[in-house]
Amino acid sequence: MKMKITWASISRLLEATENQKPTYQIKMISEFLDEEADVVSTLELLALDYPVNNIGTPKAIKWIAKAFDIFEEEVKGYYNAYDYDLGEGIYHLEFSKETEENISVKSVLNLVSMPCHRITGEEFDIIKDTLMKMSALERKWFVRYWLRTPRNGINEGVVAKIITAWAKRKMQQITLSDVKKHLALNPINIVAGSYEMSEEPPMNLHHGLFVKPMLAKEVPMNKWPRHKIVDYKYDGNRYQIHKEGDSVIIFNRKGKIVTKQFQDIVEQVREYKVDCILDGEIYPIKEDGSPAEHKLMATRVHSKNHEEAMKKVKVKWVIFDCLKCKEDTVMHLPYWNRLEVIKELPDQAHRMPENGNVIAFYNNAINDGFEGIIVKDANMSYEAGKRSIGWAKYKPPRIELDVVITGARYGEGKKANVFASFDISVSSNTGFVPVGSVGTGFSDKDLIVLTRKLRMNIESVENGTLMVSPTVVLEVSADLVSRDLQGNIGLRFPRCKRIRDDKFVADINTLEDVENLE
Repeated sequence: MKMKITWASISRLLEATENQKPTYQIKMISEFLDEEADVVSTLELLALDYPVNNIGTPKAIKWIAKAFDIFEEEVKGYYNAYDYDLGEGIYHLEFSKETEENISVKSVLNLVSMPCHRITGEEFDIIKDTLMKMSALERKWFVRYWLRTPRNGINEGVVAKIITAWAKRKMQQITLSDVKKHLALNPINIVAGSYEMSEEPPMNLHHGLFVKPMLAKEVPMNKWPRHKIVDYKYDGNRYQIHKEGDSVIIFNRKGKIVTKQFQDIVEQVREYKVDCILDGEIYPIKEDGSPAEHKLMATRVHSKNHEEAMKKVKVKWVIFDCLKCKEDTVMHLPYWNRLEVIKELPDQAHRMPENGNVIAFYNNAINDGFEGIIVKDANMSYEAGKRSIGWAKYKPPRIELDVVITGARYGEGKKANVFASFDISVSSNTGFVPVGSVGTGFSDKDLIVLTRKLRMNIESVENGTLMVSPTVVLEVSADLVSRDLQGNIGLRFPRCKRIRDDKFVADINTLEDVENLE
């Protein structure tokens, strides 16, 4: 007799595996899934593969306080007391019930996907009713997934391994590489649904199905591919454009549809003579067509008045890859071949002529106002969702500065129990001035050390960020210094080089130092 998976049984499973090693989590969860037909919803939930719901910790606290008719400060007290984990805090509410109802995983998935714009209305009533029906343990894990911060170490890689272990019982030949390949081309519900029927997920691309982009790495010159195609590196945003007849869909690099923001590009692509799925970049331009500052992209992306934004900020679309042309999926072909099938299309990226000089081409890119170059292996297929040395990015040397940590946020997945992202600041005559946030360049040991240090120096909590006293100095590198639309200065793409235990806060760089680098 098969065991029925409910939200209660999933909650118990998550609790039992929370602090275990990934290998144990994979074994336990994959075996558990083998008992029940509703695997798809469970995997979508574990992978956080559901829409953003506009709920954050401050708003969630308001919702919970209203739902249980208690003071917000009481909820905040539990949140603070349990290591800034709202789910754990809610678990300890005195009136938490221990009885369970047969709440399905599918219904929980629908709830965590529900838009949470207002604290009044149908959405709130549904959330309140469900919270009241849940046991303390169910409520803990619901709140964690509601906030998209499960803090149990189950990340994208772990989910892929869970799917592999589960699917192997149905399809003996399946491998982790197969699963990752299928997940790069299909949403998790299609992949899991196909495996459930002992079938291979579809490999042919189709209009409107987003494909995870292939990503570039910083690779030294001595490791560049021998047979290469070199493009300019643009200071814009990565987009995937699908064209089928008059239908044009634009996806950002995370798979969100942003077609409304770029109606000028839509009209441009509609003129193409072939149906296709293209990979490229949209970047802001000046009146003369030269590249403008990247910060102007925010106007096009975030403005609610799209027509007004189009008038204010002109943009250009450039194509640097093709995944499908006409009826043929071409991403498995070598790069030079993929470019060949779309050579008649306009809007091609700036591309180095055959037998051109790479250094000269790089210098031209910098002189023309672009970021640098991308050196691509001409014989390489398109590796969806993978960061590959086959695409090597090369940019000007990075800026290096000493900064102090002034804020910290918990990570996700395996980093859920440590701080993984940090607000950084430099000094000024009036105190400390923020210059951005950094979340790369740290080892696992670094994050553990920083978490221990900073937990002792928490001053307040603001919108999910733990504000800390300025005591820890970092050495960071960055691409460049820029200002946002409000004139605030900041570092572009900062990366931690090392923790400077040997330096005092008084030794960090000043605002004047940063301004001199603009």
